[in-house]
Amino acid sequence: MTRLTGITRISCLVLALSGCGPLVAQPLPPPHVFMKGMTEAGYTTDVFDNPTIGPELHRMRNDGVDWLSIQLGWYQNTDTSVHIFPDRKETPTDSSLIHLIRLAHRMGMRVFLDPFVNANQGNAWQAVFQPRLVSQWFASYDQYLIHYAKIAQAQHVDLMAIGDEFDSLDAVPAYKPYWDHAVALVHRYYHGPVTYGADYVHYSEVTFWNQLNVVGLDAYFPLSTNPNPSTAILASSWFSLANQIESWRVSSGLSHKPFLVTELGYFSGHGVAAEPGTWLPSSPVDLALQARLYRATFESLYREPWLSGLFWFWWANPSNPNWQGGPHDNGYTPRGKPAERVLKRCFTGVRHPF
Repeated sequence: MTRLTGITRISCLVLALSGCGPLVAQPLPPPHVFMKGMTEAGYTTDVFDNPTIGPELHRMRNDGVDWLSIQLGWYQNTDTSVHIFPDRKETPTDSSLIHLIRLAHRMGMRVFLDPFVNANQGNAWQAVFQPRLVSQWFASYDQYLIHYAKIAQAQHVDLMAIGDEFDSLDAVPAYKPYWDHAVALVHRYYHGPVTYGADYVHYSEVTFWNQLNVVGLDAYFPLSTNPNPSTAILASSWFSLANQIESWRVSSGLSHKPFLVTELGYFSGHGVAAEPGTWLPSSPVDLALQARLYRATFESLYREPWLSGLFWFWWANPSNPNWQGGPHDNGYTPRGKPAERVLKRCFTGVRHPF
């Protein structure tokens, strides 16, 4: 999730008899096998152990989702702090994370582990972090990454991110050695493919793409300032953006790497086409617009032959009571809304469903 609200930041395939997946992390599927992803984010310690999670994973599978992105956070006190830690109230426990990974693998889903860092006070979003001692912050960040890399390796996770949306840190040339070191550390402890979810505003400026196996993008691009845009208008915006992304991939020498949309979602309220990454709590519910945005994405970006996968943000769970789905919910989940029908039609059908 990419933006803050004016009120608060809601930070927002192999089966084995053991239920833990294959003996080693599997490579990404070949290019013709598209990664159909959904995000399950957790903001309480025990949410991934909640008995509702299993039935919801079954529902996702029925909708055609075959990859589960698991997001969970560590925190720092403020945006200038240098120490990162698991929060006693908000960070899902390691045991609950392992439970969810194993559950997803047992259901035939592959797992993308996508941990994040937020701040507890002030501006929570990692894009604005300005650590007072950069070397100390990266030293703490290394330990956080090692922690999850070890879990990823032990639990046969299929893909891991080293972070996402660090706008103030990921494009600074002087910080590139820190990022290179972080990537190397993750590879030391986790032997599967590694990615990073760049914020859409400056994905082309990230300094360490060459160190990664997969190029990732959190793709909350504004698509239209029209309050009621048509599917055709929205798809046209996506076609233009997709052409820009592909031109950058080629010119940057990255076209040989898989390219993922590591995160993309649309809240179901007025104004979402202009600001997809900013949830507006008081926005009137607009289920039809959310569905058109899903359809426009499937009609355009989804069809690009260079796109290897798409992870939607996010499914419902008890750690966020504001986004449970249904006709009265203006949050990001498609659950119980027309957008879910669009998603199911596309994820269970052919790549060109319309």
